[in-house]
Amino acid sequence: MDLLQIENGKIINTSGKVVNLRGTCIGGFLNLEDFINAYPGTESTLRKHMLDTLGSVKGKMFFDRMADNFFAEDDIAFITASGANCIRISLNYRCFETDDKPFSYNEEGFKRLDGILKLCEKYSIYVILDMHAAPGWQNCHWHSDNERGVALLWTHKLFQDRFVALWQEFARRYEGRNVVAGYNLINEPSTGNPNGEHAFDFYEHYKPDWDAMNSLYSRTVKAIRDIDPKHIIFLEGDNYSRYFEGLDAPFAANLVYSSHNYTSPGFGSGPYPGYYQSEAGLVYWDKNRQKMDILNCQGYIFSRQHNVPLWVGEFGSQYHGEKEQLHYRLKAMDDQLAVYNECDINWTTWTYKDAGIMGWVTLDPESDYMKIVEPVQQMKRNLGAENFVAQYWDSPGRVKSRELADLILAESGNYQCQNAANAYTFNYAALTGYAAAMLQPAYARRFANMTETEIDNIMQAFNFKNCIINKDYLEILKQRLTE
Repeated sequence: MDLLQIENGKIINTSGKVVNLRGTCIGGFLNLEDFINAYPGTESTLRKHMLDTLGSVKGKMFFDRMADNFFAEDDIAFITASGANCIRISLNYRCFETDDKPFSYNEEGFKRLDGILKLCEKYSIYVILDMHAAPGWQNCHWHSDNERGVALLWTHKLFQDRFVALWQEFARRYEGRNVVAGYNLINEPSTGNPNGEHAFDFYEHYKPDWDAMNSLYSRTVKAIRDIDPKHIIFLEGDNYSRYFEGLDAPFAANLVYSSHNYTSPGFGSGPYPGYYQSEAGLVYWDKNRQKMDILNCQGYIFSRQHNVPLWVGEFGSQYHGEKEQLHYRLKAMDDQLAVYNECDINWTTWTYKDAGIMGWVTLDPESDYMKIVEPVQQMKRNLGAENFVAQYWDSPGRVKSRELADLILAESGNYQCQNAANAYTFNYAALTGYAAAMLQPAYARRFANMTETEIDNIMQAFNFKNCIINKDYLEILKQRLTE
């Protein structure tokens, strides 16, 4: 495989041919997520509950077999056959380094990643390494394996030192591996809320700490370049990859900038084309609006201003809502993909495989695993303890959360804050944080007293051959991946 480089604002191979990176993200493998793997709460705390419930041997086996089945050769072959030429693999630093032994690296995690890289070389598909959960947490949300809702990476030097050193370790190991398209330094960074998100410092009140971001980016890029001078480095914008206006101009060779662009019609509900609620009121979404959305986003403007490639590292629609509306979500996704291709934007969809929300393939709801966890999934729906299994307006937990959030806002006197923004930030802390954590023992108990053979059989649900292909979505993807 050719090493990828940047020239005249384009990604090229060693022959000078332009390469448009198009593919998907692999969450749920080396970085677990609640909606992807169908569990409540955050990964690291869940692992502890499973070890406490099943014991050290079976507890470790539980997650090893989940990973073994979640992403393997059949998955890579399927993704490649669809026309994709890259995958973005989400990484949790805890797979490679433990908090009690900082700067000492876990060979088991690297061995699992090395096995996937070898298979990707076999199928000639590039890999982008994405630090999805960084030491000290880079944002306040559950997907950075963050139960406590603080982002200490930006204010604690030790976490920054560990972050830089870990990326140097990746550079040492993969400097000569052309299958690695590059290093995605931080997924969805959020510098403005080191002590947690509140209505008075998030949404319309958010203030990036550009000095912190630019300093860490500059330091990390230099540290990688001291070891690996050639691989692409992908840099995301602030506020969950949406803000770019305060980033330093490109300061090194082979930098690509990345935004995340989720859109209202991808989530629903309602017809597409059609009207969707926004902060500015009702907005009509169609393909023209999709194009306006990307051309006016800060990531695209930054990339054109500095003549560097833009990669939309995450975006997607959700397909678990009303069945009669699924064709609207698919149409919205198709238009979004078409616009990215027309604008020469690189992209990877979120996500490849999950438990029935937005994946190319999904777990079979009739599998043993999904039947075992369904009672806990229902608890999550009732509480609204996960973003994607319950809509804000129909979850009893979120209705009650809204009532308490409104009371807190009224008593606090923070009248500059909007009720909706206050309710959403409170929901993240109270429901996807505390409430989801309270459900983890219930999830663990579903597997108590199982034998190793039973666990092994149950984890077959994650194997590609036992999953369901989203065929309508796949037909769209095949066209857009290859045009």
